Amino acid sequence: MRKELGMLCALGVLCLIIGFSNHDFIGASNLTNTCRQVAMLGIFAIGVSFVITTGGIDLSIGSVIGLTAVLIAKFSAPYVEGVAYGFPIGVGICIALAVALLIGLIQGLLITRLNLQPFIVTLGGMLLLKGVSQVITGGGTISFGSHGFRDIGDEGWKPLSFLVNPQHGQTELTFWDQLGAQQIPWPVLMFVAVALLATYLLHFTVFGRHVFAIGGNRDAALYSGVPVKRVETLTYVISAGLAGIAGIAYAAYVPGITHTLGEGYELYAITAVVIGGCSLRGGEGTILGMVIGAAVIKVLDNGINLFKITYTAADGKLVSLGLNDTWR
Repeated sequence: MRKELGMLCALGVLCLIIGFSNHDFIGASNLTNTCRQVAMLGIFAIGVSFVITTGGIDLSIGSVIGLTAVLIAKFSAPYVEGVAYGFPIGVGICIALAVALLIGLIQGLLITRLNLQPFIVTLGGMLLLKGVSQVITGGGTISFGSHGFRDIGDEGWKPLSFLVNPQHGQTELTFWDQLGAQQIPWPVLMFVAVALLATYLLHFTVFGRHVFAIGGNRDAALYSGVPVKRVETLTYVISAGLAGIAGIAYAAYVPGITHTLGEGYELYAITAVVIGGCSLRGGEGTILGMVIGAAVIKVLDNGINLFKITYTAADGKLVSLGLNDTWR
């Protein structure tokens, strides 16, 4: 756990520096939004961690996220002739997740049954799926408008709510409101559920031990009776499936869905996994470390926007200097 502890300390120092430079960092609104961003990155980064732990790589998850969001919008956004079909949101989500899982299965079989290189297969998948998304959207934008589905991205859960009956009518108050905070975003709750399930699967099951064994020494795992091809295929299915879940969150969060959604997300995920202690050679890593890695990336991203140095000039005026947005 030394790697995880070191990164956790680094994350704490980073938060302190940003918080001292700009108190808006610890504001309820900013913390809520930062947690939402960490969660959406963390969901699909967890999927990538399974693949990387076996010594593989998945470059297609950004395109899977984008295709998932595009499919949900195409099938379930308010009806517009030639743009969206207007089916119930459950239909769009089920179709999109089924397609994501099928993509993971196909890529896993190409890698394990035909012995193709994961880099080539998933790179080709990334480009192919991006093109499919562009065809579906026609190069334009599909919007949910004020559809209730948007609440998944914008709203959240307020814990410990209770009702009081003041003199002028009944009002709902929450313990969360009294702390000056907002709601816990739904993507954060999704992320917590995914992280707990992934922790159990990777660290407390036979499947998880097989994943580490393949990443540590593939040949030794094969001679030890580990079903290497089946386990590797399942890791790509898990990666694509979690990318699909992340795609649901992004579809609900962004105002307009285009074929460019998800571009470059695979690099953020791989970076989060490696920062969190996973080895690109395989055989190492924890879900906790990956969560910390995702938090480091998004806190740093947020900090570049908020960091500022305030001082008093010679004329007595208070001056604040921040980083230009191009420093991202």
